[in-house]
Amino acid sequence: MSPPSAERTPRWPTITEPLLRERLAMDDERFTRFFLQEILPSVSRRRFTRELYERGIGYPWERPESSFVLRGAEVLPPTPPVDAAARHPLLAIGSNGSPQTLARKLAHLADTDRELLVLAGELHDFDIGVAAHPTAYGSMPANLFESPGTAVRAAILWVTDAQLTQLAWTELTYRLGRLDGIRFVADDGTEVRSALAYVSRFGTFCPDGGPVALAAMPARDRTAPALDQPSLLDAAARLALGPEARGTDLVRRIFEDVAGFATTHGGAVRARGRPLRSPAWTPWRP
Repeated sequence: MSPPSAERTPRWPTITEPLLRERLAMDDERFTRFFLQEILPSVSRRRFTRELYERGIGYPWERPESSFVLRGAEVLPPTPPVDAAARHPLLAIGSNGSPQTLARKLAHLADTDRELLVLAGELHDFDIGVAAHPTAYGSMPANLFESPGTAVRAAILWVTDAQLTQLAWTELTYRLGRLDGIRFVADDGTEVRSALAYVSRFGTFCPDGGPVALAAMPARDRTAPALDQPSLLDAAARLALGPEARGTDLVRRIFEDVAGFATTHGGAVRARGRPLRSPAWTPWRP
C-alpha cells in the first residue's frame, strides 16, 4: 500500500466558500476579536454533567494504531484512493485521526467524498501538545510544536477539496497552512515530505514556560513533559481561576457561559501560548 504522490509538494486546496476564505485569511489578532465577540456568544449554555466531562477528557478519542480507509462510517484495510490525483496530504495530530470524528464531520458530503485513506506513522522533529485555549466541549485540543529528535505518532489524511473544505469549517480556531521539508514516515516505510496542516491561532500551551505534550499521542525521544487531559485542564484552571481551581471547575464555567469565560478568564490561558515559528510552516493565503 502506497499513498498517492507521497513525495510531491502538495498543491494548495481550492477553497471557494467566501465566508471560509475570509476567516482563514484573518490575522490572529483579528480572528481573536471575531472569535470572542461574534462566535462564542452564539454557543448554547449547557448543564455540567460527569458524562459530558468524561467525554471531553477522552479527547482525541479512539484512533486505530495502523493505517486504514474510512468509507462512510466503515473502517477498512488501507488501499490508495481511486481519485489519487485529486487528493491532498493533510496532517492529523488530534481527533481528525479518529474514524468516529471523521465520519461525523464528513457525514453530509456526497458518498464519493466520504472515503479517504488515513496513513499512520511517525512525524519527526515535532511533538504534539495542546492549544492555549480550551474547547467549548471541555478539552485542550491538539497542536503542533517543534521538538528536534522526537518522533510522534500522527497520521496523514488523503483528502479531496470537498473534504478539506469541510474539515476547515470544523477547525474553527486553527489556521490552515503547509509544512514543507518535514519527515513523516508511515508504518509501511512510505515517506511524506510536505503536507497541509492546521495550527492553532492561540499557540501551544506552555503553562510553566515551555510546551507540554499531549500524553494520549505516543512519541519516541520526547523531551517535553507529557500530561493527560485532566492534568492539562487542571493547569489551565489554575491560571484562569486561581491556584486552588481544578479542571472540573474550568469545564463547569465553560459549559455555563463559554463567552463569558473566554473574555474574563481565558486570556490568562491564551497568554501562555507559543506560536509555531518553524521555517517549514507557510499559512494559506487567498
